[in-house]
Amino acid sequence: MTEKQFKKINKRLLYCLLLTAYCFLLTTSCGRRGDPVLIEPRKEKTVESNKQEGSQNSEKHETSTDIRKSEQGSVQVNTPDAPAGLIGLYTRTSIVLTWNEVAGQNIKYRVYRSTGDGYIPAGETVTPAYTDRNVEPDKKYYYKVSAVGLNEGPLSKEIQIITEVH
Repeated sequence: MTEKQFKKINKRLLYCLLLTAYCFLLTTSCGRRGDPVLIEPRKEKTVESNKQEGSQNSEKHETSTDIRKSEQGSVQVNTPDAPAGLIGLYTRTSIVLTWNEVAGQNIKYRVYRSTGDGYIPAGETVTPAYTDRNVEPDKKYYYKVSAVGLNEGPLSKEIQIITEVH
């Protein structure tokens, strides 16, 4: 195989990969303004206020989360689930991340990035998509995402993106 044929095949593979990623983004609802988004009913975690337990574990839990009382006398804690389905695509100038939308009202997402020496916040978004434009070629980047309501939820599974140019 000649070098010219090899470059032509690599170019076709790149176009196929980009087309696949573009089609995936079109078929998944990113929640951008103007896109129709299915909003599921909110499921709230409740703890009956008349069930007072004297254990230290429940006291620690109550002091570490934001708690609101509803009209029925129950306590509601709004901590969203961890985002699932985190994927990323390197585009030579940026890394585009998408994940599944987390159900809830007033949810925003916090994106964390690492180059191998601890995670730092990379940015926030109200849609389940984020573009990191502060990337360099030939580096490894690690990402995690959390959903934030009244409280910040747990982090998603980690993904690794290598910014290699072939």
